[in-house]
Amino acid sequence: MAAHCAPSVESEGHFGGITRMGKHFVIAVLLAGFVVVSRAQSPSQSPGPSPVATPQNAAPAVVATPTPAPVLETQLVISIPDQKLAVLVNDKLYKTYKISTSRYGEGDARGSWCTPTGRLAVATKIGASVPFGGVFQRRRYTGEVLSINAPGRDPIVSRIIWLRGLDYTNKNAFDRCIYIHGTPDEDSLGKKASYGCIRMRSSDVIEIFNWITTGTGVAIVDKGVARAIKDLADDRLFMATNAPKAEEKYDWVR
Repeated sequence: MAAHCAPSVESEGHFGGITRMGKHFVIAVLLAGFVVVSRAQSPSQSPGPSPVATPQNAAPAVVATPTPAPVLETQLVISIPDQKLAVLVNDKLYKTYKISTSRYGEGDARGSWCTPTGRLAVATKIGASVPFGGVFQRRRYTGEVLSINAPGRDPIVSRIIWLRGLDYTNKNAFDRCIYIHGTPDEDSLGKKASYGCIRMRSSDVIEIFNWITTGTGVAIVDKGVARAIKDLADDRLFMATNAPKAEEKYDWVR
């Protein structure tokens, strides 16, 4: 009868060594997995976009600057002897129109019905939406519309450009209601026919109404348009080169 054999010391040591090595291997694998998992969960190890290297000698970006629009200065010159209104843009003649100034001559006295002369400016503009030939009464549109050269009628029509005097010699212009305005009596244009104001065709006053603003300069002069323009240019040159004496040089508008 065979006896059951107990494992020898050598056999126990061999298998025991293998068992211990297996334990060490398992522990090592677990530790390695923990390190991998820890790195994967760490924000500092997260993948991200690679930084773009900036060239050391790169030229700075150049932003295109738009070219500024030219500054246009519009002025009006009204010639008593020529019975014309001239539009000047940057001191250059742009266009002329036939007008009528006062049949009573030139002056600024209250109740005189004369046209003042000198330097003035646009104080306000009235009637931007009034139709061609629309009639004003006390600067309000009445709703009536007149045709050109309507018989027996001579009201203010179409547009009103109210002037303010800048000289002592025309200080009453605003209170006297001196306007540039439209007239239905177009047959009388080109000669003195008004009661102090400056009359124009409706089509003409509507046109310049859209070119001017409050403050636009207006010169009413007792000289021809060509001479007035030359004097204006000379006056500006004088003022630019002799600023301290500028106040002495405005005879061109008298």
